[in-house]
Amino acid sequence: MVHVEGTTGVTELAISKSDALPGAETGCWSGLQSSAVLADLREGLFRFIALVVAAVFVYRGARHLVIDPGRLNILLLMISDVLTFTWLLLARRPIVRDWSPFTVFISVTAAFGSGFVSFQDGIAVIPLYIAAPLQFLALWLVIWGKMSLGRSFAILPANRGVVTGGAYRFVRHPIYAGYLAGHILFLLSSFSLYNFAVYAIITLFQVHRILREERILALTEEYRDYLGRVRYRLCPGIF
Repeated sequence: MVHVEGTTGVTELAISKSDALPGAETGCWSGLQSSAVLADLREGLFRFIALVVAAVFVYRGARHLVIDPGRLNILLLMISDVLTFTWLLLARRPIVRDWSPFTVFISVTAAFGSGFVSFQDGIAVIPLYIAAPLQFLALWLVIWGKMSLGRSFAILPANRGVVTGGAYRFVRHPIYAGYLAGHILFLLSSFSLYNFAVYAIITLFQVHRILREERILALTEEYRDYLGRVRYRLCPGIF
């Protein structure tokens, strides 16, 4: 996720003209940014929508678990989404956030797109007794990354300061790496062309989200130094 920590202020600061991201704050969005009350309403609405999406996903998963309690891969997906929402509620306000409509759409879809995944039994490319323990390890990578961030977690690309310790010593986006591994393992344990298409879209959107986050964070010298120390985003030696 966004590598951020260290700010406790409640006012979101604007990026200077020379450093601004194209489309990050324009038009009516920029006007909303200038009002603290409207900014709070916007933040509250965003978190409420995230709650609704997460609740629907957990409800769907719970129904399938009642029918088939052995579907541990579904349970692990539900835990991952509940943790995402919990960290979002506890997150501190950012220094800079990308509120461009396109980025909002991409980021929310990437974060909660797993809600479109079908829980119907698919083809077990690898057996569940192998996939589920590995998926559990991927979930712990997500948890480790979020614990490293503390209250600096975010859905939208943002800067709440720079975090370089914990899981971030090894890759620049350990939470995304855990998500990706968990998605692949769920897909392999319950494969369908529909789920493959959903996860392919989610992965493409996550890559876009990663690049936007890094563009915001790279405006700080501290993060540019971090980029020189930790070369890979998701998987050492690959990407």
